[in-house]
Amino acid sequence: MHQKLLSCLALAVALSQLLMPANGVSYEVDRHNVSELVDSHELVLLLFYSNRCKYSRQLMPIYESAASQLHSRLGGTGNLALGKVDCDREPEMESHYDIGKYPTIKIVRNKYVNKKEYRGQRSVEAIVSFALEELLDPIQEFVSLNELHDLNTQKYLVIGHYERNSHEEYMAYRRAASNMKDHCQFHVKFTEASGPNSLTFQEHLNHTESLSLFTGNMSSQEELMKWFTMKCIPIVRELTFSNAEELTEEGRLFVILFHNPQDKKSPTDFKRVVRTELMDEVEKVIFLTADGILFASPLLHMNKTEADLPFIAIDSFAHMYPFPEFEDLYKPGKLREFVKQLHTGDLHWNYHFSEFMNSIDDDEDDIAVPSLLPPASKFIELRPSKHRYTFARDEL
Repeated sequence: MHQKLLSCLALAVALSQLLMPANGVSYEVDRHNVSELVDSHELVLLLFYSNRCKYSRQLMPIYESAASQLHSRLGGTGNLALGKVDCDREPEMESHYDIGKYPTIKIVRNKYVNKKEYRGQRSVEAIVSFALEELLDPIQEFVSLNELHDLNTQKYLVIGHYERNSHEEYMAYRRAASNMKDHCQFHVKFTEASGPNSLTFQEHLNHTESLSLFTGNMSSQEELMKWFTMKCIPIVRELTFSNAEELTEEGRLFVILFHNPQDKKSPTDFKRVVRTELMDEVEKVIFLTADGILFASPLLHMNKTEADLPFIAIDSFAHMYPFPEFEDLYKPGKLREFVKQLHTGDLHWNYHFSEFMNSIDDDEDDIAVPSLLPPASKFIELRPSKHRYTFARDEL
């Protein structure tokens, strides 16, 4: 018995040493202690770096200062930890966390690795502000549904009814909601003795067609996450300058509707056609709507202006292909055919065909061959910049 107690104490000391912050600020994380760190904190920021990367070296003192400030504010509450992973020493972790560039700051919340990365300013103030905001309660409490009618939000709604905030099922709801708060707005009403706990989803309060009741295991964070992912992430997303870099890293081509921000009809119709005809493409294609005024540059790149809105185009990250006529959206199968042409190579073939035709010296009849060459991709420019990152696949 005495020997077992000594063994347990030795293990506890070893684990505490593994989790000692480097310089009393941030944790040196490796494959041996990462699970212990993640399991013991609600939110963990993990900086993946290489000492051979100049951007990593520039960020390191900023990251350490942010960790120091956060430690001073929060202390050892177990809510937040900042860690750093040396990818030169931990190639297995680099691969496991799908690191393609240095430095990358991954967000791990309630043991779940968020697809979202930290992409804000590389300053102490920005990192501190981001971390504190991430710790805010993701669920807003309400007393009456009338309170929700006044919400000014573009996000879908998840509404929970729970007996109390200490209930195991509510804690699972909170953990899952914290990872999906960028996509949905979460609410709760606490009412004792009101029957079983429940969760419902709606695109908005007046949209009864989208009303859906969660029927899975209310205590399972994993099942809740799957349901939230399915419900909260729209089939057609809005493209903004703040999410463009993140979207490009998903590695799927864009099908974009550019529209005037005052035009509400064309986005609605575009979403309806995508839902009706192109649901089998969502694994290969990201369907987007974009403010054609804000994104004027890609339009000009295709010789289009505000007067040409609404306008649909594919960006394959090699070229941009314009959908011939917007009104063809209303012809069944036309948009689907356009997307399929990229998969079959027809759009790409037209590119090479135009190059071949334009290379022919047609002296006999001197007939000009119109160029079918599509403009180069514009959104490839919104991918992570080499002026901010060193790419892992490149030589350092």
